[in-house]
Amino acid sequence: MSDKPLQAAPATPPNRWVAFAILAVLFLAATDTTIIGTLLPVIAGSVGGGQALFPWLMSGFMVAMALAGPLTGALADRYGVRSVLSWAILVFLAGSAGAALAGDMLMLVLARVVQGAGAGMIIVLSYASLAIIYGAAQRGRVQSMVSIVWGVAAIVGPLAGLAFTHAFGWRAAFLINMPVGLVCLLVLRSKALSAHVRRGVAVDYLAQGFFALMLLGVMVALSAAQVGLSRDSFWSMLVLAAAGALLLVLRVMGRPQASPVPLAFFRQRSLAVAMVIVICGSIGLYASITLVPIALHARHAISTAQTGVIVLLAALGFVVSSAVCGMQIQRVGYRSSMLAGALALVAGAFVLAMGSTSLPWQAIAGAELLIGLGMGCVAVGAVVLAQNAAPADSVATYTSTIQLLRNVGAALGINALAAIQYALESQHLSNDSLRSVFSVLGPVFVVCALLALLLPSNYQLQPVAAPGQPAPARR
Repeated sequence: MSDKPLQAAPATPPNRWVAFAILAVLFLAATDTTIIGTLLPVIAGSVGGGQALFPWLMSGFMVAMALAGPLTGALADRYGVRSVLSWAILVFLAGSAGAALAGDMLMLVLARVVQGAGAGMIIVLSYASLAIIYGAAQRGRVQSMVSIVWGVAAIVGPLAGLAFTHAFGWRAAFLINMPVGLVCLLVLRSKALSAHVRRGVAVDYLAQGFFALMLLGVMVALSAAQVGLSRDSFWSMLVLAAAGALLLVLRVMGRPQASPVPLAFFRQRSLAVAMVIVICGSIGLYASITLVPIALHARHAISTAQTGVIVLLAALGFVVSSAVCGMQIQRVGYRSSMLAGALALVAGAFVLAMGSTSLPWQAIAGAELLIGLGMGCVAVGAVVLAQNAAPADSVATYTSTIQLLRNVGAALGINALAAIQYALESQHLSNDSLRSVFSVLGPVFVVCALLALLLPSNYQLQPVAAPGQPAPARR
């Protein structure tokens, strides 16, 4: 194995076509996280199988995406990013083809699960690939480009899906992934991604399986009421989650290297703080753009166009702050970037906590903008911090961990807050359940802002030492 550090700047300028292909395939994966919302009304009229499975077109995708992350990082560190990224694209394209050809709702859900697994792998490996072909000093700018791709996908994705549906039918929205993905697959055969391999790493599939059981049990249990699962099924999912958690803890106690989340994220203060903030930020962003527009539209408080503006401003806020923080983080450091993000989240949550039914929609849109701005800074800061704190041969694993935390925060957060909202409304405990939800999130974000003060103020970090080895030189 080469001792050349992964973080060193490349000797030759990175291949721009490779970088473009990475961003293009990331755009496909990011787009398909939201495109289904635009397609649902049309799918309902053309695919049989019952409306009960509709929620799983999104939740199945998100669950698979979250579960794919930890395994992907470990596989990339062991077998090389290029090989695993190629397989990830093939999995994603297989899911896209299955969705386009699905004859009933069950097959469409299964195809979306496969597509979600491929998307989760692509997202993790896109971050890691760009970290490999660019040097440490350029990572902030690279992450700003990645975040811009996410923001553009959030804006363009649903609109493109609607356009394809009207022009060619809803299946075309999935088929378009095929030619673009295959071209990217050919471009990504570049050797720039193949040199960094850690052959001594063993992927602990048993630990990954226990982790999957835990996440799956929690996610299904949280959505039990909304999807109509019985009480027995709810408790069965909780037992499954508890069993998965217990078995995972026992496995990690015997083999610390088996942990899906590197133990340094619990032992090193800066990584632990970044972990908490990015989870909470993801909860705030995805809960606000999911729960608020749906609730307001259902109450006829806003029009469809106003709903679009609300979601659009959150996406634009994320894009702008990601770009700015990515370019400035090397100068201002992690503390300032993530503190600014946390304070913006606080402001947005407290505006929404004033009451979704009493505020004008323009104020709600402004709150969404603040939340988007906050999450952009938090996301970029957490990724760059983790990459610069990672041992030289574990950048992919640390990157995948941050993406996992974002996915878990989004999936669990939406389901948990939706469960709270559902309980309040079904038992008539609140006339404005969204106000109660964001009254909880506001103080949580205040705690995140206080935690951000514990982050290092400078950009350079002491990388985490691999077990049994001295700490690497500061970079």
